[in-house]
Amino acid sequence: MGRVMADPVAWLEQKAAARTEDAVKIYGKGQTEVRALDGVSVEFASGRYTAVMGPSGSGKSTCCTAWPAWTA
Repeated sequence: MGRVMADPVAWLEQKAAARTEDAVKIYGKGQTEVRALDGVSVEFASGRYTAVMGPSGSGKSTCCTAWPAWTA
């Protein structure tokens, strides 16, 4: 079972370790254009572990390679 937080408001007010809004990553041009990320927004809480899960081709690896550029 999950852990119950004593003060969820305080947790929400913590500074994020990383975040991005409306990220877009496009490979190719014209007819061969592929939008690997299209409007992805995510925030990772400081001091937490995060798992990124999804089906094949959903953009997990693309997000992982983009993360170093994201800042809080």
